[in-house]
Amino acid sequence: MLDLAGVLECYGIVAASLEPLGDTQNANHMVITASGERFLLRQHRSERLNVAMLESELIWLGDLHARGLEVQRPVALPRGKFIVLDGERRFSLLSWIEGEVCEELSEAQGQAAGELMARLHLAARAFAPLAGFERPVYDQQHLARVLDILRGLDWLAPDLPLLERAALSAMPAFADAAAWRLIHNDFHPGNLVWRGLNVAAIDFDACGFGPLGFDLASALGYLDTGPQAVFLRGYELVSPLPDDFGRWRSAYTVAGWLTNLAFLAPREHERAFVDTVMLPGLREQLPEMLTQ
Repeated sequence: MLDLAGVLECYGIVAASLEPLGDTQNANHMVITASGERFLLRQHRSERLNVAMLESELIWLGDLHARGLEVQRPVALPRGKFIVLDGERRFSLLSWIEGEVCEELSEAQGQAAGELMARLHLAARAFAPLAGFERPVYDQQHLARVLDILRGLDWLAPDLPLLERAALSAMPAFADAAAWRLIHNDFHPGNLVWRGLNVAAIDFDACGFGPLGFDLASALGYLDTGPQAVFLRGYELVSPLPDDFGRWRSAYTVAGWLTNLAFLAPREHERAFVDTVMLPGLREQLPEMLTQ
């Protein structure tokens, strides 16, 4: 079994220091080389993503970076692939983006974030995946899987009728995949890194194929009303809103909330946040959304 220094040697990096980062879905380390260059080393722990899916995330990141988008650059192995395989362990290496994360966005930041999402969507429209490219699909089956996760948590039983109605109401928005593209699907303030008003998007772990309007509505779901307006203004400075957004905005918003709930609720360390923040918010807002 390779140690982390051995993994880095596969990428041609030697004599580097490693600093463990906060616990996330992956086991992450900051890598600092002898020359001071920084990278992010990820050990992928998600069981739902196979090696082809992990490679495909990095292929898209490489395409976005080549188009001048503010994202991390994936570091390739000598053979051209990106993932180091060591038994059942999977690793990848990304460039490090310096900056700060702002949980609440100013008006100017909200506009800049909207512009970045629009640029990501334009790049997604231009991206042509080659044979073997594989990422999750955010469709009606995804919503069915979300419901299965929520139904499997006994402590959600009192809220389950409301959550089921919400999921079923959102299903029609995901019926037509003809115009779907790759989407970030986790575009919230915690995944934006700022240097002044220059913003970069990180954490593409959840990227997959889905409606661009779903990506936009999900991002807006993390923002208050004021920042939502400037985010949309920024988006429209770069590109018209997705064709599906106006018709299905409420359904996409609901689907985004439920997707996030299904991700957090099974994690014991997130239970307090789900109980005290997410569920009270859903109890208040879902009935209103279901009438729209």
